Amino acid sequence: MKLVEAKAAKEQWPLNRAIINLLASIPNLETARAQEQVLHDTQILLARFGSRLTSDELSGPLLRAVDNVLAAKSDGELQAGLDRLRVLRADMLKHERVAKE
Repeated sequence: MKLVEAKAAKEQWPLNRAIINLLASIPNLETARAQEQVLHDTQILLARFGSRLTSDELSGPLLRAVDNVLAAKSDGELQAGLDRLRVLRADMLKHERVAKE
C-alpha cells in the first residue's frame, strides 16, 4: 500500500488512479487472466466429457441387461438378469458420486 500511496503522492493522482496505472503497467496481466479462464473452461469441458464417456460405457451393458430380463423365460433367468441390473446400477451410482466430487 505504501507503493501506491507514494506513487499517488509523487504524481498527484488519487489512489484509485495510482492503483489502475500500477496494474496497467504489469505486462501480460490481461493475457494471464484470459488464459486462466480458458484453462478453467477446458477443465470443465474435460470433466463433462469424461462423465459422458462413463455414462456411455455403462449404458450399453445396462440395455443388454434389460433385454435379458425382458427375454427371461424362467424365474432363474429373471433373477440372474435382475441381479445383473442391480450391479450395473450400483456402478452407475458410484460413478455419479465420483463425478459430483
